[in-house]
Amino acid sequence: MIAIIGGGPAGIALGLELDKRSIAYDLFEARQLASTWRSVPSGLHVLSPWWTNVLQFRHALAGNPLRKPRAEVYLAHLDAMARRLKGQLFTDCRVDGLRPDGSGRWVLDTAQGRRGPYSTVVLATGYFSTPRPADPLINTDGSLPMVHAAEVTDYAALEAMRDGDLPVVVVGRRVTAGQLLLELEARDIPVALSTRSAMEYRRHGVWASIRETAYFFWEELQARLIPNLRRPSYPVMEGGPTESLVASGKVAVLPRIRSIVEGALLLDDGRKVRAAAVILATGYHPGLGLLPDSLDMDEYGIPSSQDFQISAMPGVHLLGFDNVYDHRSRYLRGIRADAGRLADLLVVKRGGVGPK
Repeated sequence: MIAIIGGGPAGIALGLELDKRSIAYDLFEARQLASTWRSVPSGLHVLSPWWTNVLQFRHALAGNPLRKPRAEVYLAHLDAMARRLKGQLFTDCRVDGLRPDGSGRWVLDTAQGRRGPYSTVVLATGYFSTPRPADPLINTDGSLPMVHAAEVTDYAALEAMRDGDLPVVVVGRRVTAGQLLLELEARDIPVALSTRSAMEYRRHGVWASIRETAYFFWEELQARLIPNLRRPSYPVMEGGPTESLVASGKVAVLPRIRSIVEGALLLDDGRKVRAAAVILATGYHPGLGLLPDSLDMDEYGIPSSQDFQISAMPGVHLLGFDNVYDHRSRYLRGIRADAGRLADLLVVKRGGVGPK
């Protein structure tokens, strides 16, 4: 029997692939299926074209395949896919422990009691349950609001951070930081950016859009021709309006924040800057809290693995994590392909198709 831990895109995609192969599974989700996509701001868009992100390729032509839909459109797709799952679904069922049973199988300690044993466990727990703090930590006396971007589930809530001419300071330099800059500026809320390193931007404009469209077709072909192609995968900040805001000086770029004292930011360069609030757009840790701390991690922050299986934990697999198969693995466009690959491997491991 297979246990899937996590009911986001990775868990749903794997369930669909196992259904196609008539393999039984239990899927555990601490909240609702696709819960992360239920909490992101509605103005958020996916980063790559629709055709690359659908969990089953036959849905790629449902609308303009080149569009980058809003979060609520993609959530509707996830909901539709989740309704097709044939495995046993345990929602509102947090998994608190994963342990061997002494016979080569695995037992789950859940909010609804002990489950198992399972011959195979797939961690599809993703990133968004574990926000990453600033590194190094910002010492604060609590005199300013400081929240992580994960807590901004509705951009309208940014209005509550307005404090006259004082800026809301966004910490970070990647996609989420850029989105927050634009949303704050659109509401005429003063904004500044704090970053530890030089800014980088994605190309913007008509030609950049054409090149990007071509890139995703080339990337798909490259992935088929060069299996297990691993490389850094984090995208830089969007260019265009975001870059213009910074270049014009409308968004000031500040060095790292050392601490917050009496409503002011103490910066690396010795300056003291008053602010309205701080938003950490510092990313997320992989959701691997069920694994022992003693595991060796690779350069991408996940346990050493082969064919999705953690080398030190036979029977425990990863899905939806950075470079677990190739550079696309942490993204929606890589999850679909990886789910099929992993399902095929599990068929071979189990000696053929059919529930076991």
